[in-house]
Amino acid sequence: VRQELKAFWSVLADELATKLTSQKAPIPQILISSSDSEAEDVEELLQDVIRPLSTLRVDEDHHESASVSWRSDLSKIDIWYATFGSNMWNPRFLCYIEGGQVDGMQKPCSGSMDKSPPKEILWKTFPHRLFFGRESTRTWGLGGVAFLHPESKNEDIVHMCLYKITLEQFNDVLLQENVSSYDMSSPLFDLTSLDCSKEKKSINLEAVKNGWYHNVVYLGMEQDIPILAMTCNMSDIENFKSGKVPLRAPSEDYANTLIRGLVEGGQLSEEEAMSYIKDAATKPL
Repeated sequence: VRQELKAFWSVLADELATKLTSQKAPIPQILISSSDSEAEDVEELLQDVIRPLSTLRVDEDHHESASVSWRSDLSKIDIWYATFGSNMWNPRFLCYIEGGQVDGMQKPCSGSMDKSPPKEILWKTFPHRLFFGRESTRTWGLGGVAFLHPESKNEDIVHMCLYKITLEQFNDVLLQENVSSYDMSSPLFDLTSLDCSKEKKSINLEAVKNGWYHNVVYLGMEQDIPILAMTCNMSDIENFKSGKVPLRAPSEDYANTLIRGLVEGGQLSEEEAMSYIKDAATKPL
């Protein structure tokens, strides 16, 4: 990244010089993620740096206390994070919580602020369609990655591993799945968003609209705790169907991670898991 940015340092310096003197705002709490979303090219990455830096102000205490406040509040709320892709394999999901990487990944995750492991893990099936799309990712290289069709159909079935984590942790995972960096002085998905998702069944998050998993889908309740998944929205589905965004089979490393999750989770045999992935990758959307 440093080499890619070298050519832009002069532009960056000029923009910062102008914006730092003309705007005032709290110092942002910026978290860096390992998002698979490829929306951020070098120019966009520069803007990710410029935007938060251009809002610097000396008044840091108020900003930090606001961040601590929402984290404290949401750390008391449990949700089930429903996974259908590589996160079904527990060691891979823990990269989003603890940081690091597992075999097959080409870059590490930054992890969450709260690195506590999930309080409980369970498996369920849902009447939704699993499919694979996009050309490549920074984490897994060439090949498609998993998406969940946001609308349900009775003839479809998807195996999902549910992790009981806090709403604070869900926000940090949501960040890492979608953008390269973000000012986390406020949450991406708060209690108002949660209530809205329950009512509308899904909610698109404007703050991470360029990410691939910016649509939070409400899948019901388990033990009186909401079940949430993150995936694409219906507009993305139409782009996949039209070919504007490619459908692609997963790479071997990525597929093996899903298979390990399904097998080690006691859901399918290795042969069944391989067939499940193949069907999802070849069945027309």
